[in-house]
Amino acid sequence: MILKEITSAANPYLKEILKIRNHPARERFFLEGTRFVEELPPDCIEEVFTTDLKKHEAFLSSLPQQIPVYHLSSQGMKKICTAVSEQTIACTVTRKESERPKKLVLLDGVQDPGNVGTIIRTAYAFGFGVILSSGCANPWSTKALASTAGAFRSCYVEQTADLPDTVSKLKNDGFTVFATALDETAVSPEEIQFGEKRAVIIGSEGKGISPAVLSAAHKTVFIPMQNPINSLNAASAASIMIYRLK
Repeated sequence: MILKEITSAANPYLKEILKIRNHPARERFFLEGTRFVEELPPDCIEEVFTTDLKKHEAFLSSLPQQIPVYHLSSQGMKKICTAVSEQTIACTVTRKESERPKKLVLLDGVQDPGNVGTIIRTAYAFGFGVILSSGCANPWSTKALASTAGAFRSCYVEQTADLPDTVSKLKNDGFTVFATALDETAVSPEEIQFGEKRAVIIGSEGKGISPAVLSAAHKTVFIPMQNPINSLNAASAASIMIYRLK
């Protein structure tokens, strides 16, 4: 273990960690909390921050020797963490690329990080990957990661600046792409047919799927409801469609 002491919350290195926390990316992001950190595979942990070496002794001793461990003051840990309750361990994470699966959920403008994380969790449970438009919440933010319940470690997650173009490329690659929307051509989930490669687009609760993305899909699908509700939560709609297309 490479142990380093940081006694001041004003230490310049903590400012660098804050940049990672506030601007997370697939290649490098910040994670906090015992349950999340200690369940990570060691090969994806870049560096560890803790206020309690004794409490986390077993975990820290299990890490590869080259991973630096920073012993922080309570104030230093509060500075880099977002949770209201005091955290005793956090880390930065690097994530390896994975192969795009043949089942996908495409998110168009889903801005709530809790919804994004929940969809990633459900997608991974049924073997789907997730592609997010630039208007979605950052899937590597602290709240989104917490909502994945650990699925972020293995689920395929991709961000795209041009979702209509991504949909077109998926179609050219043999994907059948469905969009959840209520229009005169929409069919129920029981009526759709699909092959080995399939994808479903979920829009935001407020605006739904953008016209450009909607027009790029093969078919629109509506979710029948027994009672009159304006719309389903994005994560709920995604779960229903994931289960139908599993």
